[in-house]
Amino acid sequence: MSYLTWQRLTFVGLCAVALAWLVTDVMERGGATPETVPWTVFVVCVAAGAFALWRGWQVRRYLKGDKPDLDGMAAARTAVLAQACAYGGAILVGAFLGYALGLADQWSHAPRRDVIVSALLGALAGAALLTSGAVAEHWCRHGGDDEDRGEPSAA
Repeated sequence: MSYLTWQRLTFVGLCAVALAWLVTDVMERGGATPETVPWTVFVVCVAAGAFALWRGWQVRRYLKGDKPDLDGMAAARTAVLAQACAYGGAILVGAFLGYALGLADQWSHAPRRDVIVSALLGALAGAALLTSGAVAEHWCRHGGDDEDRGEPSAA
């Protein structure tokens, strides 16, 4: 498993922006009515991010020797969870920003403005998920020679 890089996360987010903007534009031209982003997006992003941070903190303590009862497989699963949260957050940020951009020309229309604001709040929730996943993944890294060569370690 390779470490997260901001270049990859940015690329994923930009692809999501372009795709979401394109889909929004096509749907709008077809006469579809845009929907607001449901509030459950915020709850799920915050809960998943908090869980990833909590598990990442446990792995960090394990790597420092403060929590010897955590097994290596649990640490590896936490690293995978953290990366999934980071990539999922990047996709959500991009998708919701693309959705908002696709509707931005209709800002003066109050119902569309509500949809744009909800999309921007969804992007903010995705950014929280992205950040918490990246921090948790960083906590799961094992120091030493592996990190100097840019190779992942066993933790």
